[in-house]
Amino acid sequence: MAISSVTKVKGAVEGCIGKKVKFKIKKGKSRSQFSEGIILDTYPSIFTVFIEKKDFKRVVSFNYIDILTNNVEFFICDDEETRIG
Repeated sequence: MAISSVTKVKGAVEGCIGKKVKFKIKKGKSRSQFSEGIILDTYPSIFTVFIEKKDFKRVVSFNYIDILTNNVEFFICDDEETRIG
């Protein structure tokens, strides 16, 4: 995994700050969790996503490596649902 790959993913995420995204977190063999939120901010090795559901609000963080290893898949909520990473 090259540093340029992490830099590329970080640049893609930075371009999506403030945009609504859908994401899928792989939780094991055949289990996944789907959610959506808004990308809040980026940091050197993580980025944060604000999630608001019926009864709770939460900020969660992800590593850029999570996207590179396909542990998390992010899609921008636009007409084409463009994948980040």
